[in-house]
Amino acid sequence: MTTIDIVCLGVGKGASYVLKGQPSTGFALRVNHEPYMLIDCGAGVALSYLRNIGGALPNTIYISHNHMDHTGDLPIVIGVTPGKPRLLGNSTVLDFVRTHRLHGAPELNAALDDRAEWVTPNEDNRISLEYGLSLELFRSVHSYICYGFVLSKSGQQILGYPADTAFNENIYARVTNCPVAILDAREIGNHDHASFQDVEQFATTVPNCAMWVVHYEESSYRFMSPNVRFLREGDVIKLYED
Repeated sequence: MTTIDIVCLGVGKGASYVLKGQPSTGFALRVNHEPYMLIDCGAGVALSYLRNIGGALPNTIYISHNHMDHTGDLPIVIGVTPGKPRLLGNSTVLDFVRTHRLHGAPELNAALDDRAEWVTPNEDNRISLEYGLSLELFRSVHSYICYGFVLSKSGQQILGYPADTAFNENIYARVTNCPVAILDAREIGNHDHASFQDVEQFATTVPNCAMWVVHYEESSYRFMSPNVRFLREGDVIKLYED
């Protein structure tokens, strides 16, 4: 039997951890209850991982974009992961990470030249992984270059994750074609983030998709659609079981 789930490690903004002690965005993908991959690694995510899961951090890390709330803990996490760190993402995103996120750690950069693996998608925008898993990357609607993905298991789509994106019907249709979608939204939408109302309205068109919302801060908003809810640190979402 194979089980795949995802543990929410944080949903805060870049300032959330610094000002409130709330971890920024990050998730741990587990296979058979063993941590396999971090999905983004915002400020405070490593401590949240130790608090909610424990043990060694996985050495496979997907990076959607280089904002602090998605990569703030990355330099430290890379330095303490066992074995050979493996960073997954769009090539331009990974170049940004290497140049700008790791620029203050030249000794780490030098070490990564020798021991890290930087994994970018093939010509079909796919990255193949162990356990029959694969990521299909796509560009999100964001002022800073950002890539989300659809995660599949043996060809079956199990998770849609657009990372940070303004509301876009094509992107939302793509990720909610999966049984589970993790969406970024704020109370008031803008050119980088959907609004809660955008998510609510779209949820009514895809009742079979469980839509989980990264919300940045506590909000008084209440979703009425039964298939959409806010994510909290420590939430576990089942993605696959055979």
